[in-house]
Amino acid sequence: MQHAPASGTPVVSDVIVVGRGANGCAAALGLAQAGLRVTLVGPESPPEPADWDPRIYALSPASRALLERLRVWPALDASRMAAIQRMRVFPDSRPDAPELGFSAHEAGVPALAWVLEGRQLTRALHQAVGFSGLTLRTAQVLQARASPQAAEVELDDGTCLRAKLLVAADGAGSPVRAMLGMPVSERAYPQRAVVANFACARGHADEAWQWFGDHGVLALLPLPGERCSIVWSAPEPLADELLSLSTEGFALRVAEAAQGVLGALCPLGPARAFPLRLVRAERLVAPRALLLGDAAHAVHPLAGQGLNLGFGDVAELLSVIAGREPFRDLGDHLLLRRYERARREPVLAMAFATDGLQRLFDASSAASLPAALQPLRALRETGWRMVAGTPWLRRRLIRHAVS
Repeated sequence: MQHAPASGTPVVSDVIVVGRGANGCAAALGLAQAGLRVTLVGPESPPEPADWDPRIYALSPASRALLERLRVWPALDASRMAAIQRMRVFPDSRPDAPELGFSAHEAGVPALAWVLEGRQLTRALHQAVGFSGLTLRTAQVLQARASPQAAEVELDDGTCLRAKLLVAADGAGSPVRAMLGMPVSERAYPQRAVVANFACARGHADEAWQWFGDHGVLALLPLPGERCSIVWSAPEPLADELLSLSTEGFALRVAEAAQGVLGALCPLGPARAFPLRLVRAERLVAPRALLLGDAAHAVHPLAGQGLNLGFGDVAELLSVIAGREPFRDLGDHLLLRRYERARREPVLAMAFATDGLQRLFDASSAASLPAALQPLRALRETGWRMVAGTPWLRRRLIRHAVS
């Protein structure tokens, strides 16, 4: 990894990637491994949590395949990962609620997902970036421009960068997206994601659980040993209430909402909360620029697919670049349109599914459902039972989730 000197003379590379999160690092690493001159831009990483990181990811088999291709997967600490072998989902918290179950055996995969801490993933990616030969700029972007001639980025350390292609992977609020004038639609959900980790009185048997209901959406994910992580997408008043509780009081509320499936819970750290919103860029590409990860799309976390969608973007970008014709420039608009077309359908499908489920099961969002979908609220348990009792439909859902 090279740290380029600051100067008024443009620093030229093939690709500029803005964003040092998981998506940006994966994209920069893959492009560098493809032999391109890459500059990765972003601020210093925040300090790592002292113990178990409450920010948890559930990586799909497709995301694991990308990390193996990037030679990052072997660097992850296997002792701090857990595989999900079975997922059990309920439409509400009644004891007799119909269960919708998914299993890795049914899907024909080693696991439905692998659960790991955010810091484990970013640490492994940062280490791989350090050995990749790409140029790292620890700086903030002041201005970004892209035209048919070139992409340029000005940094707060006085450096001007120039490249054939600019990749914006700088998050859902993407300053680079705004600087490029790429329009976006955005809607805040009336919920916050409350996350925390616990030690469990009972083993989880590599199972994950999820409950929909008036309390929002509660997901319980396995961690190594007798530990678990929760993501509670709670309505705003409930989120405030949960965050006001002591750690012990919060653990009792979680155990109660989870119907005691793992027995008593012991907090492994304080709870944290994140705002939730639906974000969709109207275009993923512009002259010599493209959006990737949360800069292109952000979805409700009820399916745990946000990072997997971003890694899908990375995999498609690497495929498009690798398959380009010898005469075609990296920033050729026709080339970038291949990426945009390939990602539009899976992103829209996931956004539609997660947004529809959130509004279907959340009473505060019911009024925003289109009139044609209002009757579905009354039929949601009937539909749930139909899916739960139809192996073909379950297999279709599983294939979509693990791809």
